[in-house]
Amino acid sequence: MAKLGKEGGVAAGRERLLETARRLFLRHGASNVGINDVTNAAGVAKMTLYNNFASKEALTVAVYEEMATLALQALKDAQRSSRTEEERIAAIFDLFGAATGKADYRGCPFIHASLQEGQPDGPLYSLVQAYKRELRAQILAALQETRRDRSDLTDQILMLLDGAVTEAYIKGVADPIEVAKRGVALLMRCAS
Repeated sequence: MAKLGKEGGVAAGRERLLETARRLFLRHGASNVGINDVTNAAGVAKMTLYNNFASKEALTVAVYEEMATLALQALKDAQRSSRTEEERIAAIFDLFGAATGKADYRGCPFIHASLQEGQPDGPLYSLVQAYKRELRAQILAALQETRRDRSDLTDQILMLLDGAVTEAYIKGVADPIEVAKRGVALLMRCAS
């Protein structure tokens, strides 16, 4: 079946569902949002949802797949104009830091999604693992290939990034992104 234009039809309903589900999942958590919540907020019939997604799990995976793709592309774009490894790593923290100022910010949506999966073998958990592996690969690529202990430093940077975005939600530290950036700068100097 061909997808119809954005003005109406299948493609428009799918996009509306994805956008609405993303907004609701980010605000409330996917496990706290039901199919009725999504269809009501999107202004579509349940049949529209089921014509596009086999289940809520399929919708949830599609939402997080799209978010992962957009986030990873934004990271590549943010680093593109950076000349040094310090600038490339700082760009990662700056990009994540920009999200922390939003009113509905709740920390890393992928960490939240992984915690909502019943068992660590479901499709959403696997998607989060793949996203984290690709995020790690981008951090690794941002570091100079000649750097000593590059892989270990990559893991340390990823851990500081995860902690910073979580702490930005909890608000136990005044500016966790900046604190983490300073910590990363120190690690990078010590590891060079």
